[in-house]
Amino acid sequence: MNENVNELELIEIFQLLWSKKRFISIFTGIITIIAIIYSLLATPLYKSHITIYPIGEDAGNSSMGQLQGLASTFGINMGSANFTPFYIPDIVNSRRLKKQIINNMWETEVFDNPVNLITYWEIDDTTGFSIIKIITGLFKSNEQSDPYYKYQEKAIKQLSEQLSVSIDDESGLITISLFMQEPQLSADIVNFVAEKVKLYISNIVLIQSSENRQFIENRMAVAKDELSNSEVKLTDFRKEHPLALDTPDLQLQRGRLMRDIEVNQEVFITLRQQYELAKINELKETPVINVLDKGEPPSLRTTPKRKVIVISMFMLSILFSFVIISFKEYLQNVKNRK
Repeated sequence: MNENVNELELIEIFQLLWSKKRFISIFTGIITIIAIIYSLLATPLYKSHITIYPIGEDAGNSSMGQLQGLASTFGINMGSANFTPFYIPDIVNSRRLKKQIINNMWETEVFDNPVNLITYWEIDDTTGFSIIKIITGLFKSNEQSDPYYKYQEKAIKQLSEQLSVSIDDESGLITISLFMQEPQLSADIVNFVAEKVKLYISNIVLIQSSENRQFIENRMAVAKDELSNSEVKLTDFRKEHPLALDTPDLQLQRGRLMRDIEVNQEVFITLRQQYELAKINELKETPVINVLDKGEPPSLRTTPKRKVIVISMFMLSILFSFVIISFKEYLQNVKNRK
């Protein structure tokens, strides 16, 4: 009995939908046409990315660790040895780097000569008609300010929406991605980001190496003076107290002076070795990040996915038309019962 009832209900639903096939066709056709127009008019974006490992953190901390170890030997606290002086996502998302990207002159397909991103995105184009421009112009003050900063802020906002950085929690791999209107431009910008990040971190490591070398150099000068003073004291003691006339007290004092020389000599030799290593560290080029994948121009656009948009909107429009018909039928039944 229940199966017969269900079959009757399905037949009634099918008959209802068949009777409304004209509405379903028109509604679905309109939504699909809109989806096609949108997919054709939407700005195509191409995604390029780079992947990097921040290997420079260990290299940067090695010189800093030597500095902190020597400082602690002399009772100077310089903080934790695990201090990391940089965090790559913060560097990528910084306004400083985004300004460099925006103001750099880029080769593009649209312009014959290199242009910055403000010009490329036509943010500084004031010739176009816009109702918003007219309305804002009515409330604009008489004071004329440099519009470049306003253009720059808009460009930074747009770049922030198209630039992203992510970190793999397990491996620590960093991926920097960028959506742009041109494939080659997208690859050029992400490679530019990698070079700027590498340069920024290299400068930090160089500064730390220089500070390390200067600290050891200063301590070595002090140790040299202390060694010289202890040698002078022992020489003067030997002149005043010949070895043949030693007493137990003089032998004890002589031994202390000799130990002072040995200790100061060991400190000076250790600092001298560290100083030579610090000079080598300062001069050598230490890799700070390892770029695994450089940015390459994508062969296919990333967005919009026209087939996905059209097919999904076609299916949704059919489903939504069924909902509209069912809702109208429900209202009609309620009205008839009254």
